[in-house]
Amino acid sequence: MTNSLTPASDFPISQLADLLTRGFEDYFVPIHIDESVFLTMLRRDSIDLTASRVILKDGEPIGIGLIARRGWTSRLAAMGIVVNARNGGVGTWAMEKLIEEAKARGEKQMLLEVIEQNTAGVKLYEKVGFQKVRRLVGYKIENPQVEVRHQLEEMDIYELARIVTRHGFSDLPWQLTGATLAQYTPPARAFRINEAYCLISDPSSADVAISSVLVKTRSRGAGLSRVLLRALFANFPNKTWHVSAIYPEEMAFIFEQVGMKREDISQWQMSLML
Repeated sequence: MTNSLTPASDFPISQLADLLTRGFEDYFVPIHIDESVFLTMLRRDSIDLTASRVILKDGEPIGIGLIARRGWTSRLAAMGIVVNARNGGVGTWAMEKLIEEAKARGEKQMLLEVIEQNTAGVKLYEKVGFQKVRRLVGYKIENPQVEVRHQLEEMDIYELARIVTRHGFSDLPWQLTGATLAQYTPPARAFRINEAYCLISDPSSADVAISSVLVKTRSRGAGLSRVLLRALFANFPNKTWHVSAIYPEEMAFIFEQVGMKREDISQWQMSLML
């Protein structure tokens, strides 16, 4: 049995999407990736298909590693291996190769996120040198009841991204950085109240994701994030609101103070200096 890697750019998008879906079969959070979703991932996350790799065994695709790149930093955006090929150390072998390639490109750091409850995955990444940076958490609330409506001011998503770049934490998870947020487009929408800002998915849907929350440094501690979130709940009633497990645990109070409940699944943000 011979393992090898080949550029993901050599494959059609439809095949890559199918391979990624199969790679997450029987996973903690099974996912279905179609071509549209895959193309959105490429755009938002800065995934480079020429640096990403399809994992082959005896010439047959058995997995995929998607590599995102910005400056001197790369990120393992996703890695999945089909169910019947997950034994035998292929994951460790593939990660070691991906790390070697990142070093050869001159990159200085590699990042990833892994579900905390996926102990095998965490051990794999620690084995190849990654260290935990912080825990990332998610939240949910169904049909919150808010009577007082604060006025929301809609703003350009690109402008919000610029504000996050300037005022957000310097080591935000990849999906929360201004560079990622700048790639969002309608029907996602951005709002502000004074110096509090947020980005949400399409509010006409029954389920709405909160993709960013930020209060400028000089205005923190005044409860503006609570006012902003409650204004969202009031202006878009009868929704289920989701916060994906990509928020640093130290930000948890923002969501808990408006009654959101922490999800069972959490992630580790991990880093490897190359």
